[in-house]
Amino acid sequence: MKEINMAAIVQMHEGVAIKKFDIKKPLIRIGRKSDHDIFIDDKVVSTEHAVIETIADPKQKNKTIHYIQDLESTNKTYVNGEAITRVKLTNNDTIRIGWVTFKFVESIDSDTEKTLKIHKSWIPGVYYTKE
Repeated sequence: MKEINMAAIVQMHEGVAIKKFDIKKPLIRIGRKSDHDIFIDDKVVSTEHAVIETIADPKQKNKTIHYIQDLESTNKTYVNGEAITRVKLTNNDTIRIGWVTFKFVESIDSDTEKTLKIHKSWIPGVYYTKE
């Protein structure tokens, strides 16, 4: 079966994509359990923290809708800075779980996949990236 809509959750650090998790299953489990689809090894993340559910869009054939649901976690799940219980995800939504930030993307673009070059500054031991 051909995938029409390859959505992903991209882990971000200071505006740079550092890890991509393709959404290939109807249910993506997120938490501190090592067998979860997105494993976050941090004590501020609950063992069963959140799930991302993918369902068929009843209005548009070959399209999917993605929801994120907090599983009554200790420190909550945030989408675009707001604590949520369950919310529909839209392209470029920011998700925060514990101290980790993710970006929801409906399809991977060149900016997300781009490798940034590290530059050495004039300050000893200080490096930076730029476009």
